[in-house]
Amino acid sequence: MRKTFDAELLELNEELTAMARQAQDAIDVVTESLSTDDEQTAKAAIDMTASLDQMERDIEKICRCRTVRRARQPVARDLRAISAAMKMVTDLQRIGDQAANIAEISLLLSNHGEVKVPQDIGVMACKAGLMVRQAISAYTGRDVETAHAVINLDDEVDDLFRQGKGELIDQVAANRDEADLSIDFIIIAKYLERIADHAVNIAQWAIFCVTGQL
Repeated sequence: MRKTFDAELLELNEELTAMARQAQDAIDVVTESLSTDDEQTAKAAIDMTASLDQMERDIEKICRCRTVRRARQPVARDLRAISAAMKMVTDLQRIGDQAANIAEISLLLSNHGEVKVPQDIGVMACKAGLMVRQAISAYTGRDVETAHAVINLDDEVDDLFRQGKGELIDQVAANRDEADLSIDFIIIAKYLERIADHAVNIAQWAIFCVTGQL
């Protein structure tokens, strides 16, 4: 029974890693779509996020399987890993939703032709994607130090959001003709900030797995 339990725990880690990789890939693709007028790239990002829903269901199935429920005397860390995974898939699925929302805006931006993406948004996207990957790595490796690094990185994303939003608001006031475009970028920046927040949630659950403390 214990060997089967360990095998399913390993499968759980692999599925979570795959889901995180898919979420990060979606972030990368949707960021690329912002700087081009290629609708297919934005649509590809939407398709990628759609698969996250099925991944979420698959992971929940692993967590609820009979072997996990009936494991004899599972240690506390095992139970924490399972309960954390159930929470983390929700955050990963919501990260997918945020990426899909950005892709929808990207489709609208394609009507403007090629647009220049504000530098802060590009940096935010890179950092948010990195946070997602590292947060899952912290969980699978039971690495508290990496989890804390993810949490600290969120401050940088927040600073970029505030700075970028301020600049875009100034652009709205200075150029009314381009106001809609600037507002779209503000919304995109907010979605990226929320993705980083979900990565922080995952990192906090990774810490919980090791320490038992929220």
